[in-house]
Amino acid sequence: MTSLFVIEANRVLLNQAEGEPMLIKGGITGDSFSVIHSFYRGWIPFGYLRDVQGVWWFDGRKTKVTLVSRRADEFRVLDDDYGLDAMHVYLEDKLIPNSDAASFELLPGSPYFAKDKQRLYVKNGDRFHTWDDIDVETAVARMDYCTDKDHVLHLYQSLSYANGSKDELLGWLQEAHPHVQGWWQPDYNESEHGAEQIQGYWYRTDRAVYYCEEIGGSGRKGTRLVYNLVRGADPASFEVFNDQYARDAEGVYCTWRKATRADSQTFEALGGLFGRDAQNIFYNGYAVVGADRDTFQCLLTSGSLGLSKDNNHVYHAQFVRTSRPFGHPDYVLEQLPGADAKSFTIWSDNGSWAVDQDHVYQWGALAKKLDRASFTFLFDQGVESWAYDKHGLYNANGRRTVKGIDGQTFQAFNRYWGKDEHNVFCFVTGGIQRAADAATFRVTDETGGAEDAYFTYVITDEGTIKKSKK
Repeated sequence: MTSLFVIEANRVLLNQAEGEPMLIKGGITGDSFSVIHSFYRGWIPFGYLRDVQGVWWFDGRKTKVTLVSRRADEFRVLDDDYGLDAMHVYLEDKLIPNSDAASFELLPGSPYFAKDKQRLYVKNGDRFHTWDDIDVETAVARMDYCTDKDHVLHLYQSLSYANGSKDELLGWLQEAHPHVQGWWQPDYNESEHGAEQIQGYWYRTDRAVYYCEEIGGSGRKGTRLVYNLVRGADPASFEVFNDQYARDAEGVYCTWRKATRADSQTFEALGGLFGRDAQNIFYNGYAVVGADRDTFQCLLTSGSLGLSKDNNHVYHAQFVRTSRPFGHPDYVLEQLPGADAKSFTIWSDNGSWAVDQDHVYQWGALAKKLDRASFTFLFDQGVESWAYDKHGLYNANGRRTVKGIDGQTFQAFNRYWGKDEHNVFCFVTGGIQRAADAATFRVTDETGGAEDAYFTYVITDEGTIKKSKK
């Protein structure tokens, strides 16, 4: 069998299926060269290599190596992604900050999870992140589920809480982990049995506090309540701010998570997922990097857009890493690039449309193709949100541009009807009325009545158009 690597004149080369071997860039030499571990992703080779200088990560896509560790004699590999020396853990060529090599191990039962004495590590394809809210002593895994003594976590594109799935894992945990003390044991100390409502979604017993979720949708058959333990919360000193935030003597909590770096004594809720303490602004329990606490304004507290601003920046919620380089993803507040804080204004109640002096924004993101000078917000009607500019007519629900409408000549009569030079449009049905005569079309009342030279039109209670010949 042909070796993957070949040494020529103290250089390391990669053998090719066809043609001459290719020089591996990056600085590795043939002096004391060996392969620690190699594998393929598809047909592309990767792995850890060693020479006299140390340990290298080899990337077959670039035919290049990166020096990972000088501790070549102490280096070991756990699987295709993790390498360890005496002090550190590496993900391919990247040092994982604050990882503990001595206690690092893969969790049996799943290809996705590892842990050390401090946290959980999650790897799924080319996605990787850490997870701090875990009791590592009781952490166990089963394929895309990981659980500790208090919470169930589920991995899809990233890790998230899944306490509503406890019933699915109960039997397996009782059989496979009968000696691990956790929520699946009858003598679990933090059981929600007997919990009483404090306010809203917040409940407590003498021993613990819970945040209650309704699973299955409001009013639907099969709806059930899931009690999420607020880990570490003190029932005696627990105080509720609103449906999202609460505190005890030692910390602040956003739903059942402890808010990052929040001061319990000075914290106040600002509405929705917004809050602040004496030093920082918070959104969804995470401090907002760079926000000016004294001039910060919550522009939209409902929903999940997170639209807000201070004297210097406009902010919106984004599903991104909660910390760099490997923090788990969640909704955090980030600066909206290019937005002018002084002139930024929300025009629709649900945040579907906003503007500053130069730009239009749809659902908290720049709408590059819309013309600010001619942009006009019309109205919200249920889930529909209408606006137009010189280029066309738009519905923010589905980010839809109405085909066939000329924005230059469009005029809206009311919440039912509008027209351009050639077409009549009905906002209720969301479509052009091909049979209507735009030249003679006019509204006759404010309840949906209209006419043209040939027909009268009425909007029915069912949201359809009743057309009658004159």
